Amino acid sequence: MHSVVHYEKHKLSVSFSIVGNLDDYELPEKAKLRRGDELWKQTCFELFLAKSTGSDYYELNFSPSFVWNFYYLSEYRAEPSEVEIEKEPKIESCKNSESYKISFEIELKTFDFDSYNVAAILLPKQGERTFWSVHHYNHVPDFHNRENFLKVK
Repeated sequence: MHSVVHYEKHKLSVSFSIVGNLDDYELPEKAKLRRGDELWKQTCFELFLAKSTGSDYYELNFSPSFVWNFYYLSEYRAEPSEVEIEKEPKIESCKNSESYKISFEIELKTFDFDSYNVAAILLPKQGERTFWSVHHYNHVPDFHNRENFLKVK
């Protein structure tokens, strides 16, 4: 898995690329762009953003089916609240037999963060979900754990 996060002039973009035998994984077909919850139960991609000085953070989720959501959490695993946005985000994806790329772009008002975590949950056609991240603090995947966040360079 490869991911890229970019933020400039109120525009946040993130992309994920997966290379390998994709026939083994559930990648839902594109559908109408809409907000949804509990995306982690299927194949989805996630971005967590935070300021290192606080306990609050943001969580962005999006799926190959173009279902997405953007949440604010006041502290670790607190009840999430949807972040209001002014303009519908853009999702694009491209798939072939050996690679899949998905990108998400959203316009935000002033947004300040200095740490992040990118993650993916892949649902195999047979078996249990697999959890992928740039960094796991311990052997149990927990994308919300701030120990897993990386500093913005």
